[in-house]
Amino acid sequence: MIMCEMIVQVGSANLTHSSFSYFFRLFSSELLKYKTEEFKDETITEFQMDCDWTPKTKDNYFYFLQKLKSISGKQISCTLRLYPYKYREKMGVPPVDRVTLMCYNLLSPLENSNKNSILDLSELKSYLKDVRQYPKHVDIALPIYSWAQVYHDERFSAVLYTDTKQLKTILKQEKPLWYTVVQDTLVNNTFLRVGDNIKYEEIDDPKIKGAITLLKQYIEFDKYTTVTLFHLDELQFKNFTNEELSAFYTDFSL
Repeated sequence: MIMCEMIVQVGSANLTHSSFSYFFRLFSSELLKYKTEEFKDETITEFQMDCDWTPKTKDNYFYFLQKLKSISGKQISCTLRLYPYKYREKMGVPPVDRVTLMCYNLLSPLENSNKNSILDLSELKSYLKDVRQYPKHVDIALPIYSWAQVYHDERFSAVLYTDTKQLKTILKQEKPLWYTVVQDTLVNNTFLRVGDNIKYEEIDDPKIKGAITLLKQYIEFDKYTTVTLFHLDELQFKNFTNEELSAFYTDFSL
């Protein structure tokens, strides 16, 4: 599968018919070139599009997906946020072979100070319950990343992806999710000052397993279900054991 994040431009609220046509012609020409030069290996069977469409842009985006299918001759999938998953009458159902339900970033990180905006199980449940089975094959994407939101003088200033254990050595916890910097430190080119506030949102094994339990309760899965962990890098992997990572996949089949 090849995931094409560039397609997010198709979902722009300012997209005009002429700009869409230009973009489509450009992408189509590149795709045809790759089809001839690069994609001779038939093991490449799928393109995945990543786009947060809106009611105003869905027609353009869905048209693009249909044309991409006919031009590429490949299986087409797309990412699907929880909002269009639940409110499909308003947001439409994309004309693809399968969707990947993105089970993270459920809340605005700057507007929900007391909740983990990456993955909050009560928020996840609110999008899953009382919803009929989605009319497309559903794959799942789960988060395994953590991040630190930095606030200087009570104003948001940066997001840090860094080693959790190392960063916490210079933090004092004030309440759930919230810490105070107790030592001036440079982290990833961001200078943390004594007194800065840090909202540390972490994902751990129990939270992922709780999400899997909810998903299995409300969505029917089969042996063809794909599970994606986001995002894959050595720093994030350090927060989980090999057994925990393996279980994130196998738990869907239990």
